[in-house]
Amino acid sequence: MRTSLSFASFLVASSLTAGCLGPETDTDTDAVQSIEQQATDPLFRVHNIVEAVLPAANYDGVAGNECIALVNPEHRLRKIIVVETAGANGDCALNAYSAGGALSFTWGDTAVYQGPAGIASIRAALSDNDGAVHRLTGTLTSEATTLAHLQSFLTQTNTQQASALATFTSERVHSRYDFEGQEQVYAEAAYQAVRVTQPCETPGYPSIEARVHNGFVYGYKASNTGSCHSGWFTRRYVYNRNWQLVDSYEYSE
Repeated sequence: MRTSLSFASFLVASSLTAGCLGPETDTDTDAVQSIEQQATDPLFRVHNIVEAVLPAANYDGVAGNECIALVNPEHRLRKIIVVETAGANGDCALNAYSAGGALSFTWGDTAVYQGPAGIASIRAALSDNDGAVHRLTGTLTSEATTLAHLQSFLTQTNTQQASALATFTSERVHSRYDFEGQEQVYAEAAYQAVRVTQPCETPGYPSIEARVHNGFVYGYKASNTGSCHSGWFTRRYVYNRNWQLVDSYEYSE
């Protein structure tokens, strides 16, 4: 069963429980991605930013037309391709969305697409080579209102953003396993900013938390607390969704 944390985050939490969390290390990304896409809690809601939608056509080579969309889910490494069987005159629920929009669905509203050849053709149509292909079997929910709130949030002052982020739900993430591309660079920099490299009796456990509101990530907090030379220290940096620093705090004895 899956919770709102990504599988990679579960690995980090497990390491904490075992008392063995040290500096972040590389892992087999393909293996993590594969496990992360396995069957999950059917009630878990996946919130997504739409990257592309294609109208009804025969993309998979199987009889009948379908609409397809490439979506970027919040707080997951792999993108998802949604395949919807087209109705009369090419009618699809996906037709209501376009790039830059937002939608959500539960895992129970989808089924893993079967057929390697069809998966390859669908990915090719969307110029994607790694998306987890799911057939839509239930309903989609528009997240236009939530997206508008998120976009408005990013126009607020740093102080306003930091104040709001402190009230949002916290979810542990990992700078190596929960991000890719440029975001991974930003996340790793945030992790390293709070990590202590000098010899200390208690260097602490650097961590990154995503701040989530209504299913979407609004920002992140990187923090660490420990002691060096018998004096306590604390480092805390708060970023918005775009990795802009909006608040910071440092203390040492």
